[in-house]
Amino acid sequence: MKANDGSGNIPERDTWETPQKLWDELNKQYEFTFDCCASNGNNKCSVFSTDFEGNSSISRVAWMNPPFSLAERMFKHFFKVVDWGVAIYRCDNLETALWQEVILKNADWIFIPKGRISYEGKEGTGSRFPSALIGIGVDKPNLINGFTLKVLK
Repeated sequence: MKANDGSGNIPERDTWETPQKLWDELNKQYEFTFDCCASNGNNKCSVFSTDFEGNSSISRVAWMNPPFSLAERMFKHFFKVVDWGVAIYRCDNLETALWQEVILKNADWIFIPKGRISYEGKEGTGSRFPSALIGIGVDKPNLINGFTLKVLK
């Protein structure tokens, strides 16, 4: 059987943005102060970075919606420098090295929102894949419907 190789992490999806409604709900709870992977045109926080790899420590509550084509590198750095934060990522390929070796080994919890997330900046409605919220150092979401997986380390 051929495994999912994560080949959906293509540059054409790098500009997909977090839906404002989802962001607003999450920001009510977490009061994010740093957007790890943003640009002047799509930043969700006033303090942001297009490539936060230069940061050795993030002492703010961080949000990350990584560019798909850079997801593995961004998640490795996220877990290295962020003490409190939430990230969003596709969860249709949990068997990949990114999920197995990086996300599941470092996250405190994984939250699967009910329904598909319709990212802004993409054509059509909805996504072809499910998404997950991934947390470290913060409580699981309490204003969004879904299911939480507690990561056992």
